Amino acid sequence: MNIPSITHKVAISSVIFLVLGAAGVRLHIFNFQIGLLLFSLAGLLSFICICASALFTRRVQSLRGRRQLSQASIIALPAIIFFGLSLYRGAGSPLIHDISTNTERPPQFIMAVQQRSPSDNRLEYTDRNRQIQQQAYPDINTIPTLLSVDAAQKKALDIAESIGWKVEYQERGHIEAIERSFWFGFTDDIVIRISETSSGSMVDIRSASRVGEGDLGVNARRIRQFTQLYLK
Repeated sequence: MNIPSITHKVAISSVIFLVLGAAGVRLHIFNFQIGLLLFSLAGLLSFICICASALFTRRVQSLRGRRQLSQASIIALPAIIFFGLSLYRGAGSPLIHDISTNTERPPQFIMAVQQRSPSDNRLEYTDRNRQIQQQAYPDINTIPTLLSVDAAQKKALDIAESIGWKVEYQERGHIEAIERSFWFGFTDDIVIRISETSSGSMVDIRSASRVGEGDLGVNARRIRQFTQLYLK
């Protein structure tokens, strides 16, 4: 068995699966479950390659074989890095995909309802979701501000644009935007509600993924980022 040659080919396969998974989802060639399966397979193959390189590099007698193993470990790095980062960032995240600063009266979507397909996640904020979110993300709450509704809305729009959200719809006291994930291009819908109070206004934000039961904590991180910028 030519272990260096096999390891080298497996490393190349890991890169192919990594790119194919992302391209297939982005181009709507297949659904996101297949893309995630290919992504996981790329991570597994890259892990096998790196382990094989570490185990056999010193045992292989030929210079060519040692070079193949070294090259395989380098080729396999992208897949293991992307896969490892995804696991790290999503570690401990609850299996929900809809996060709101107001869990009792979450902001409602208008434009996103029309943009979502029947196969996408529903936009109903459920009691189960509420209970899990309150336990997992107790720090995510309504943002109070002394600004008027119009001033608070302008600030929210400026922040949304500065962090790369694409604003899809707005009216007074209501903003909707989307953001796509870097690798697969998954779309998340965001709605911001600005309500008038006796001392100014309050800002609520909700972020919901279109696909997937869990979001690896992406929606919570997005709301935290917005909140931190808004309170500066």
